[in-house]
Amino acid sequence: MITKHIQDPKTGEMISLIPVTHWYKGTLMEDSFCDEIIYFKGKPEDSDRYYKRYIEDHINVKWFGAMGDGSDATANIQQAFNYLIDLRNYRHISKPSYDLCCFIPDGKYKIEKTLLFPTSCVLKGESKHGTVLFTERNDISLLFPSEKGNSSNNHHTPDDPEAPYVNTGEEFTIISNLTIAGIHYKVSPTAWRPEILNNFNNGILIYKTIKITLQNINIEGFENAAIHINNSFYINIDNSTFHNNKIGILTDGTTTSTHVINSTIRLNAKGISLYDTYGCSFINCIIEANVANYSSKINGSETAKAIGVYLKNSNNISFTNSYFEAHLDSVILDSSNSNTFTNCFFAPFENADFGTSTKVVRFSGSSSYNKFINNYYEAFKPLIYSPYKFSVENKSLSKGNLFEFTLKDHLDNFISLNQTEFNEFQNLGLAENAPKFICEGSNERYSNVERRYITDKTFGSSSERPVNNLYGGQHYFDSTLGKPIYWQGTKWVKPDGTDA
Repeated sequence: MITKHIQDPKTGEMISLIPVTHWYKGTLMEDSFCDEIIYFKGKPEDSDRYYKRYIEDHINVKWFGAMGDGSDATANIQQAFNYLIDLRNYRHISKPSYDLCCFIPDGKYKIEKTLLFPTSCVLKGESKHGTVLFTERNDISLLFPSEKGNSSNNHHTPDDPEAPYVNTGEEFTIISNLTIAGIHYKVSPTAWRPEILNNFNNGILIYKTIKITLQNINIEGFENAAIHINNSFYINIDNSTFHNNKIGILTDGTTTSTHVINSTIRLNAKGISLYDTYGCSFINCIIEANVANYSSKINGSETAKAIGVYLKNSNNISFTNSYFEAHLDSVILDSSNSNTFTNCFFAPFENADFGTSTKVVRFSGSSSYNKFINNYYEAFKPLIYSPYKFSVENKSLSKGNLFEFTLKDHLDNFISLNQTEFNEFQNLGLAENAPKFICEGSNERYSNVERRYITDKTFGSSSERPVNNLYGGQHYFDSTLGKPIYWQGTKWVKPDGTDA
């Protein structure tokens, strides 16, 4: 194959060209198709030839004029994205030898308008903190994965005549190795700022789409959320950081199957907010000190700060092997059911500026059958800051919530520090609705506001009779007496009712 080498008109680098006769849409080449980016016309010595840039595995935004020097690169980057959109839509004709990937070298790129990035393509920065897309506007989402090259994202279907290529939607959109920065980028999370009520300013808006993977990204400084996922499915987030935003991760609009792993959600006003969301998981995540001053409220409401995780109308969400520290409310469950927190670490908030009413979980609305299993609860200053407190705001609607422990002192602390809560359940005649506690380490359970053994000791000598957590009618075979005895309520009695 005859190749030609020229100097790139935008970057000055030497590039290789290969001769072509057809455009990527399948039509014969003509002068109007020569964009001096991908397609070139021969010089006077070979003016009858057309050439195409030899591309190994990606296109580069710098080919389209993006400088990376902090100047406005919106139009240049969008032009690169549009080329991918167009190429993707004609992929079955062009059959490119390279992946549909756009590469952004390290640098700072100012964005003035939402960037529409084509789904089923790859966006890759050079490094997580070196490639920075930033905006100084607080009324846009910086990046929007787009199925049709616009902001509507009405799903293609396999039989859609406008579907961009065969097997539409089988490939994941991948965004990796870059920072997306908002107006508060590099500003202290705890710096004073006026109360912010902004639902439009997101780092990435994932709206009515499927199959998005975010890897090794950093998002900071947005007045609504680092990532806002609405009515979307099969979203994977890995090894990413969400820092100094109003909300770290926000989902709503019947979102399912969002899975987050090995990621840090730290120093936002609220860590994670899930609304109308189902079947999602968080594994090996750090959810810490989400106290940023995007809100002045510290009352556990939907718009308050100092909340680790807030679930509303959300079911079957799991948190596993994750770390919670420094929140007034580690978890708020609002009309949310069958969620699990397993093998997590919970530590209290130690900043006296925010008061002392720390709670590991607040059950609000109708929140039932949620499980906290084999977690560790750290009390740095147990007389001041407690990780053992919980509250149930509507005791007639929430039921079947369960805590399982390995350590007996966790059971003791939960019972003693929540006695007022348990008394309210009893006074309302709703003891059966109170959270239940099981401690395998001490063979004890606390249910219906009564403490008992999980498995009663039912056989032994007189000296081995149970003495704690006894209940009326409990039986025990006394081998010294050679007969069964029963706990009458104040003493052990024989079958005939006489003192044993």
